[in-house]
Amino acid sequence: MKNIIGGLLLSFQLLTTFPIRKTVEWNKNSARWSVRFFPLVGILLGGLLAVQYWVFVHYSSVSILFLSLWLLFFSILFSGGLHLDGWMDCSDAFFSYRDQKRRQEIMSDSRVGAFAVISVIFLLSFRFLFMYETMMDGIEFAFFLLIPFLSRSFMSLLLIQGRLAKPNGMAAAFREHINAVDGSIIAAVLVMIPLGLIALDIHQVFSISLLVISAFICFIWSKSFYKKQFGGITGDTLGAFVEGVETWLWFTIWLLRYFGMV
Repeated sequence: MKNIIGGLLLSFQLLTTFPIRKTVEWNKNSARWSVRFFPLVGILLGGLLAVQYWVFVHYSSVSILFLSLWLLFFSILFSGGLHLDGWMDCSDAFFSYRDQKRRQEIMSDSRVGAFAVISVIFLLSFRFLFMYETMMDGIEFAFFLLIPFLSRSFMSLLLIQGRLAKPNGMAAAFREHINAVDGSIIAAVLVMIPLGLIALDIHQVFSISLLVISAFICFIWSKSFYKKQFGGITGDTLGAFVEGVETWLWFTIWLLRYFGMV
């Protein structure tokens, strides 16, 4: 039980800005349980956004424009910008058009380049656009839960299954302690949570299923892309994956709205 609680606290310390001050011992069990709880972190973050959306819609007269920016801001605030940092580092490395070794060095550089700034502006601008146009006609709470849940669940699978780009760093530190059993647990959760949401609203079976499939496609593509471009996964590529998948899933929902399918 101590290891389970330690893993839970560690997952929140790593992936959120929640003020959890308790020191957690880093060991095999706490690391494994931490990865297993990554999907739960996603659900909680999505739940906090859903609650804010519900409160503003029912108890205020703020515009959808304001609400979209507010929710985008808090989605970044709750994660501390950790994943955006990975997105920016990967953008600088990728657009340098250097070899894999040099790209890894660029990702390790704390300085921010022009390509990082440009890419993050477009990433957040498009996500804001998709959120705004989707919420203009209302949005189901299930989507708020699913997007961060799917991004962090598949990030966990990528951490477990992806090829490591280097023998050190955050990804390597976790990889030392996790195995296929952890992947099976996360895969089971990836099936149960969407099925549970479908059971609560059977009318959303198509849209929920499509979101899961879209996230899975991103997972398959990213494994190959990171291996080819960076030599494998690192902490930065995992963060970039989360940000990329969330924007892609908002785009998927926007497409469903555009074609009148949700």
